[in-house]
Amino acid sequence: MNNCAEKRWLRLKEATYYSCMGKSRLIDLALSGVIRGAKDPDNKRNDWIFDRLSIDSYREAQMPAVFNAKEKALEILRS
Repeated sequence: MNNCAEKRWLRLKEATYYSCMGKSRLIDLALSGVIRGAKDPDNKRNDWIFDRLSIDSYREAQMPAVFNAKEKALEILRS
């Protein structure tokens, strides 16, 4: 799972590792249309696949929208 950040489509196990979310949560988010995910039509076992970019968008939307100047400066210094 070393290259999860480089792949566009992630298997369920990779997506749980990448997103730090559980399997059920990822599937629920996909079924509700919040992130892109589905059973892989090319896989006979019906394994789930997830779009990494939609996981990123979901996580980014969870972040606070507005930082005050002090918090923003501290965030820049930490990175």
